[in-house]
Amino acid sequence: MQIFIVFSFDLDKKLVPNHTNVTIGIYLMNHNPKYFKDPEKFIPERFDNVSNAEKQNPYAYVPFSAGPRNCIGQKFAMLEIKTTISKILRHYELILGNPEEKMILVAEMVLKSKNGINLKLKKRIYN
Repeated sequence: MQIFIVFSFDLDKKLVPNHTNVTIGIYLMNHNPKYFKDPEKFIPERFDNVSNAEKQNPYAYVPFSAGPRNCIGQKFAMLEIKTTISKILRHYELILGNPEEKMILVAEMVLKSKNGINLKLKKRIYN
């Protein structure tokens, strides 16, 4: 994420002058081992426990930004994701296509895989 500084300010006793471009490493923030054990592993359960999230720094993980100007569509996006995943998982089982194949991450507007995500769908059969 790039920010254009309009007014100068002090950061750790160093002056950041106005008209400065500042880059914030969102990927690095969201994979900081200080806040996340095994940050490169996909462990969605790390966000299950509300008490853990309350203890954690609120700016440690910011997929939708943070603070007073965070994403206005955050709640809608989360509901949309949960609804879609729920519908897929009710009808299909997700299987990793090739576990040896590594994703190549690319930071554009959002973080995504340059070579895609290799998944297989297996239709669920209910008895």
